[in-house]
Amino acid sequence: MGVLLDKYSGSFTWFSLRPPNTDVENPYTIPYSHVDHLRRPARFPGLRQYLNLGPWARSAGREAAAFGRAQNVDVVLADLALEAVVAGRVAARILKVPLLASVKDDPVNRIRVKGTPAWLVKWFDTQFAKTMRTADKCAVIGNAMGEVYQRRYGVETTTLFIGVEKDKCLPARALDRDKAPFVIGSVGSVNYADNWNLLVEALRLLNQKYGSGRFRLLHIGRLPDGLQVTDDVAVTGWVPEKEFVFHLSRLDAGFLNYSFAPAHAETGRTSFPLKTHSYIQAQIPMLALGPADSSSVRFVEEYQCGVVCAEADAGTLAARLERLFFQKNVYTEAQAAVEQLTRLFSREQFFQTFESFVRVANKSN
Repeated sequence: MGVLLDKYSGSFTWFSLRPPNTDVENPYTIPYSHVDHLRRPARFPGLRQYLNLGPWARSAGREAAAFGRAQNVDVVLADLALEAVVAGRVAARILKVPLLASVKDDPVNRIRVKGTPAWLVKWFDTQFAKTMRTADKCAVIGNAMGEVYQRRYGVETTTLFIGVEKDKCLPARALDRDKAPFVIGSVGSVNYADNWNLLVEALRLLNQKYGSGRFRLLHIGRLPDGLQVTDDVAVTGWVPEKEFVFHLSRLDAGFLNYSFAPAHAETGRTSFPLKTHSYIQAQIPMLALGPADSSSVRFVEEYQCGVVCAEADAGTLAARLERLFFQKNVYTEAQAAVEQLTRLFSREQFFQTFESFVRVANKSN
């Protein structure tokens, strides 16, 4: 959202369902108001969550509408997470303006995987479906999510991927097959320990075959406790942007993955890893590990920007890495495809798509 506010601050008013962080200065001189969600009854978290997602969200939507009317808003752009699923719909209905939905993580699946009671997940699912069918258009994080929502709710979707700034992209480096080590990069959060362990084991197999230290895993960020860290793994911890870019420049390939566990199937189909942005910036091929219908595997296959492994098997994963680094032209062609992505998913294209998204919604009403 910050990228859009930086670019279009004169076109936004901002109504937040959370109080501002008093430790962070708000740099945007735009009309702003907020409410705060219920924190009681503390002893009954399921009930509190329902009250926030339902009755309180409707009340917040009415307050948002009153604020929006005072600012003469033309459209409601609702980031559909938690209470905004209901509040955004209510605000747009009261104001009688188009509702533009935006989804980065599937809201229903998000509360499901956190152990929310089944009855509440079912109720929230009906609310999300109602909002999606009410929305004039929906911005999604990736094409795979868009396909699911079009089929499930009949809503028109637009993929809004933040894109890279061309002048911040690193120069593409030709692969030197004589170098050691080849560095596989992992960026940010690590959510699937099983996949991490598969990658570590695959590198062990490759180093056993090609010599100690030939392949190495570099994680830029912090690791959760309990993850396997061997001599083939290096971890930077959280680093400032300048140091982050330096570490990106060390990578030869970027790791994307989604869990093979059935409980995470919906996440794999509808989410999209933002670390893809970092790998495009670094102009390196990608290694996608996960089910065949997961968004990261489909992305790499669609754009031919790396190699994929749709089996939860370290030997198969090692073979895919061998193909990327040692089979003639595979690395070069994948890197060329990534260079194309710097134009297809540029920051300029992101802004153009957003402007079209808003204009079409206004014209339809």
